[in-house]
Amino acid sequence: MPWRNALMPASFRGAMFHVETGTRESGRRIVIHEFPKKNEPYSEDMGQIAIQFTVRGYCIVYPFDADQPLYQRDYRTARNLLASALEKEGPGYLQLPTMTPLSVVCMRYRLTENEKQGGYCVFDMQFVEAGKSPFQERLSPGAQVDSTSAAMLNRVLAQMARQSNAVKPTRT
Repeated sequence: MPWRNALMPASFRGAMFHVETGTRESGRRIVIHEFPKKNEPYSEDMGQIAIQFTVRGYCIVYPFDADQPLYQRDYRTARNLLASALEKEGPGYLQLPTMTPLSVVCMRYRLTENEKQGGYCVFDMQFVEAGKSPFQERLSPGAQVDSTSAAMLNRVLAQMARQSNAVKPTRT
């Protein structure tokens, strides 16, 4: 499939916008150890750097009103929805045109409007992947097995109860 056919509309928390440029930045956290009287350093890999996105998006006047807020004669509807989504606390999904969605948090954004370009606004947005908290409670493997088997037992018992209620003997 050609790449143009795979393009997705850009959005954050469901608020759609057009994308002028988008960059993804990542890499590895490397600590370089240099020892006295040694000619070779030792580079220690400390894991992946959090993925960061810098996106320049925009909302613009559309020639007629369509079903989506992004495609309206009044661009302010889409502008306000995106600004509201960027200001909400916690993670949300960022969908960029050529990438798979990722759970991110908005670090900051800048909204720019000017008189010469009426009906048009630019958002410069910075996101970082949300990741997972290291303090989340994790079940031990044994507890995971117990939890999964208990859930399965409950589903089986519920299914058996539904089947026995559906087939009731009739007296003649």
